[in-house]
Amino acid sequence: MGITVPRRLEAMMAPFSPRSPWLSFILVALALVAGTMGATMPSPLYPLYETAWGLVPSDIAVIYVAYMAGVVASFLFLGRLSARFGALPVLKAGLVVVLAGLALCALAPDRTVLILGRAVIGVASGLITSAATLGLIETEPAGPGGRASIIASSVTMAGFGLGPFVTGLVGQWAPAPLLTPYAVVFVLAGLVLAGLAVFAGRGQRPEPPPALSFMPRLVLPAQRGLFLIAGFAVFCAYALFSLIASLAPSFIAGVLPWHGPAVSGTFVAAVLFCSASVQWPGRRLDTGRGLTLALGLMSLGSAGLGYAGASGSILAFAAADIVIGMGHGLAFMSGLGLVNRIGRQEGGHAGILASFLTIGYLGTIVPILGIGLLADRIGLGPAIAAFCAGTGGFCLLLLAACRGHRRPAPVRSWS
Repeated sequence: MGITVPRRLEAMMAPFSPRSPWLSFILVALALVAGTMGATMPSPLYPLYETAWGLVPSDIAVIYVAYMAGVVASFLFLGRLSARFGALPVLKAGLVVVLAGLALCALAPDRTVLILGRAVIGVASGLITSAATLGLIETEPAGPGGRASIIASSVTMAGFGLGPFVTGLVGQWAPAPLLTPYAVVFVLAGLVLAGLAVFAGRGQRPEPPPALSFMPRLVLPAQRGLFLIAGFAVFCAYALFSLIASLAPSFIAGVLPWHGPAVSGTFVAAVLFCSASVQWPGRRLDTGRGLTLALGLMSLGSAGLGYAGASGSILAFAAADIVIGMGHGLAFMSGLGLVNRIGRQEGGHAGILASFLTIGYLGTIVPILGIGLLADRIGLGPAIAAFCAGTGGFCLLLLAACRGHRRPAPVRSWS
């Protein structure tokens, strides 16, 4: 018995050994967690900023759009850096940028510096998301065709969920709630960066590397049907999540006796935890079936969210939260699996991934800005109902278009 326990411990710790082929893979996954946590972490802190700095809702919208503009700019202008330099060097650079953004946010004396910090984190998040997704494929010991795709998808959603969850808990009870949460994520990102620098090396280098260019150049399949369905399914998923994140504080304040960053952060994180958890049992679904199920769930969740907005029912809101989270996870998992399959078969992986992520992340900007403009004219309640009806209807159209599409097509680049 005295020998068995150390052997078991040795087996458990083997993937973390400096000689283990899994160590680089684990470090890349942790980098993806750190990058995505930094992306979503401020959500529970916005009420504190409003109290401390006298911010109004339009200020919060500007802060949010600054982050998303940084993400989309990163995908459009920096999406091919991994193809030029390799995924791991770009991932390390992304972590350096996210550290700078976290420091700006933690030390921000006013709204202007916070907006700058969020824009910097947006750029870093775009770099980290694309580079880590490719890096997991490069470093997976099982080689191409293993589990890198599902791990990238589930880790992305888990990291997005951990951001508001951890920030909410720290912001609720730790001192300096507008500084300490950033310090926690800063330390995590710094440790991961150090681990990558020491143990991961430079990873695979493209042979021959393409010329360096910052011009927007996205790569799409020549027959784009299923790819575009997948991209716009993720567009809908992010749009619905953004609406839930914006509505959660008002629903919670009206019906629950508990308040504060921990409560709102947990409620927002629940969508993303559902998104992460549904991916493993759903990983055996082919792309077409995964997208079909995702779109069906999101159309149902849109109806539930619209009803919750009209009735004020916390039960309907919670049910929509779960159903949309499941659809969100299946859509992202299926889309990312499709992207990785096309990349292995046809090349142009970095550009295809940048295209997919750009379409998806636009769902966090365009619809939410549309709701704001519509609410100014017809009121918030009718605007939310119109948004849910439009999104649910779009999901049903995508669901109908999904029939007959089962295989990825050859790829073509466009600028």
